[in-house]
Amino acid sequence: MVVRNKHTPNDMRPRLPQSRNTRTALYVGGAVVIAAAALIGVHFATSSSGGTVAITPPPGIYDAGPPKAGGEHAGSLQVNVSGQQLASWNATSSFCPGNDWQVPDGKVAAGSGGFVTMSTSGKPGSCVALISPGKFSSGVVEADIDFPALPGQPGTIANWTSVWLTNQATWPKDGEIDAVEAEPATGKNAVAYHWGTEDSPESVSTDGFAPDGNLPVQGPNLTPGWHVVDIVSTKGFFEVYYDGKKFSTGDNGVITGAPLNLIISSSVTPDTPEVEKSLGGSAPVNSDSSPAVIAVRYVKVWSYK
Repeated sequence: MVVRNKHTPNDMRPRLPQSRNTRTALYVGGAVVIAAAALIGVHFATSSSGGTVAITPPPGIYDAGPPKAGGEHAGSLQVNVSGQQLASWNATSSFCPGNDWQVPDGKVAAGSGGFVTMSTSGKPGSCVALISPGKFSSGVVEADIDFPALPGQPGTIANWTSVWLTNQATWPKDGEIDAVEAEPATGKNAVAYHWGTEDSPESVSTDGFAPDGNLPVQGPNLTPGWHVVDIVSTKGFFEVYYDGKKFSTGDNGVITGAPLNLIISSSVTPDTPEVEKSLGGSAPVNSDSSPAVIAVRYVKVWSYK
C-alpha cells in the first residue's frame, strides 16, 4: 500500500514481511449496557483509549453461495472465514513497524456479533492490521467490512485504511492491487495497481496522481459504513466492486496473477515532517485524535473460472 499523489516519491518501500502472530482482545464494558445492546443487535468494541464504539451489523445472513459481484468469474469456494475466525489473522505487531511513524498499538477483538473489530487508538501513528496466512492467485476475493467515518466528516473514511493484495516479500515484482485505499492527502478513496522492481516501482490509479497512468472510474466511490468489497483477479486482468457495482478495472500484461496475501489495515497518519514529505502537503486529512474501529464480518475466496 503506497500513498499516491503527485508529490509522492517513487522510492517508497513496502512494509516489512508479516508473521502469523495472533493476539486476540476481548470485548469489555458495562454488563447492563452490553446485555441491553445485544437485544437490539448492537455490539460494543472497546478502544485502547477506554471508550466504546457501537457497531451495528447489517441485516441478513450471507451464505457461502456466489459472490456479490464478479460471479461469472467465480469457480469453487476455497476460503470462508467468519469474523471471529479472522482474529487469528492479526499481524499488527509485525506489520505496523513497517514505517518509522507507525505504532503497533491497534487492537483486534473477536466478539459475539459474528464479526471481528480492528481498533486504532486515535493517537498519531496508531496502526492495526489483518493479514491472510495464505496467498491467493487467480480468484474472486470478497470481504464484508464496516469502514469508520472520520469524526466530524461523515462522508470521509477515517485514517489510512486499506484493503489490498500483495506479496510483501517480493514487492512490487508480483504486483499489488489496492482495492480500497482511503488517502490521507485527499480524504478520498482510490484503487491502484503497483508493479515493477524495488528500485523502479510503477503504478496506475483512479486518483489521477499515479506516475504511470490512470485507472478508469466506473461506478460510485466508497463511503463510510458497511460495504461488500469484491476483487476479481487473474493474469492480465482485475476488477474491483463495491456492493455489487464495478468501481474500476485493469486490463494489462503487467498484472501478474501471482499468489498474493489479503491485507486489511488502518493507520492514523500523524502530522510529522516524514509523513508530510511523503504526502506532499501539511497535516494529513485523516489525522485525528479519536479512535476508529473497522469491523469485518467475513472473507471468502473463490477460484477463478
